[in-house]
Amino acid sequence: MEKTDKHTSGSIRVSDEVLIQIAETAACEIEGVATVNDRLLPPSTLSTLRGPVRVKVNSGAAAIKLDISVLDGYNAVNVAEDIQRSVKSAVQNMTGFTVTKVDVNIAGVMFKDGDTVGAAE
Repeated sequence: MEKTDKHTSGSIRVSDEVLIQIAETAACEIEGVATVNDRLLPPSTLSTLRGPVRVKVNSGAAAIKLDISVLDGYNAVNVAEDIQRSVKSAVQNMTGFTVTKVDVNIAGVMFKDGDTVGAAE
């Protein structure tokens, strides 16, 4: 679903893909999040197939879900809370959407040797 605003000079649409990219970029900026080439590291096969970020938009309000892997040595709860704040702020500031919730699923841990342990691999 897209958000459409009508203005005197036309309309503006924000696609779900743009919201997903904004959310992923904001999440990747958080210290302790496992990334590969500035993209979220998919913690599971299911995340690889559907994408680590999903967005649902209803009446100008967005609900965002992220599947992440946390780097070894970081407090997973603190990382998730930082992601929630960062994603909500970025999406609201860049699009004008109201973000109703940001759900973060910690589905994996990336260890220093490059091994990742996650759910449903």
